[in-house]
Amino acid sequence: MKGLGRISGVPNRCGLTILLYIILFAVSCDLNKDENGIVKEDGMTWVETGKGEGDSTAYYVSPSGNDNSAGTRSDRPLRTLVRAFQSVRPGGTIHVMPGTYVESIAINNGGGSSAFITVKGYEGIPVLDGKNELPAGIYCSSCTHFIFENLKIKNYTDFGIGASLSSHITFRKLQVEENGHKVQLLDWELEGYGIHVDDSHHIVIDNNDVYRNGPEPQVIPDRIMGTGINTFNIMNAEITSNRSHHNIGGGILVEDSRHVLVENNEIYSNDLDATVDEWWDGGIWLDGGGDVTIRNNVFRDNLGPGIQISDEDRQSPTGYILENNDSHSNYYGIFIWNFGTTGWPDSTILRRKGNRIENNTKEDIWIVNWME
Repeated sequence: MKGLGRISGVPNRCGLTILLYIILFAVSCDLNKDENGIVKEDGMTWVETGKGEGDSTAYYVSPSGNDNSAGTRSDRPLRTLVRAFQSVRPGGTIHVMPGTYVESIAINNGGGSSAFITVKGYEGIPVLDGKNELPAGIYCSSCTHFIFENLKIKNYTDFGIGASLSSHITFRKLQVEENGHKVQLLDWELEGYGIHVDDSHHIVIDNNDVYRNGPEPQVIPDRIMGTGINTFNIMNAEITSNRSHHNIGGGILVEDSRHVLVENNEIYSNDLDATVDEWWDGGIWLDGGGDVTIRNNVFRDNLGPGIQISDEDRQSPTGYILENNDSHSNYYGIFIWNFGTTGWPDSTILRRKGNRIENNTKEDIWIVNWME
């Protein structure tokens, strides 16, 4: 991920680090489970969902509930999300009732082969609050077929919500704010994110409001910039109709990813200035991978490039499409580098049509052949 231990414009990646951590964690889980099958590690409570397919039972959760209840009625809800995740099975729903939940949950190997588990706010917008002490709101590790919607997730030190090594995960209508200000999981090499997804496929990130995520203060040892919506090595994904704004770092990162659609997002007022470390973040930063479409987005008022496209590791990507985007009132409209040209890259690399890139304060179009 960009911005971590950066040397001459080269970012480190955290995907392999997280993968190795998860493998080691899985080996040790059985040794650390309590009598309820719960593991506590790195400030998070690790749980597994119920097994079996096609169970449509709905569970209700309320801060005033009781974890000894069955939780299948709204007037007799469970108290914690942890207990609800232990109970729900593929095909079921967790209705999260209004109130504040001070929990940090990691779901390990959850979900089923086809039926979705839905976790959503019920009769209002419940709040998951990390109190600037807990590392993450909800984290899916090796999960499949989950939908998260209508939740507010705030004040987690590392990231609000995310997934690794997972598939068929949807994040929709979430309010993700004030996360990633002071990263605790140093071994994971995180930088501070709102929504974080890596090494996963069939991902939907839709209609979320992602606000003021990233390290604060901006410049701290080894971590300088975060990202509102951070993705690395994802495939078959849609990032649509989100508002990612006022983050301390980029609005959206799509790194080393393939078959991704980024459409109808509004990315604005993000602080992208990392020149103290000799680089810029991007309102959207597309790097590596291939077959990524950026269409019908607005990038405005960002303190840096509205759009950044690069081939940092010289992977020779192809199939980028930049279409009908509006990039204005940023420092730079678009910043392109490491394609070996000071003009637009070849159309096999980047096809562009109908973009409005104008009225940016420093330059509209900035293209550098190589960044050393």
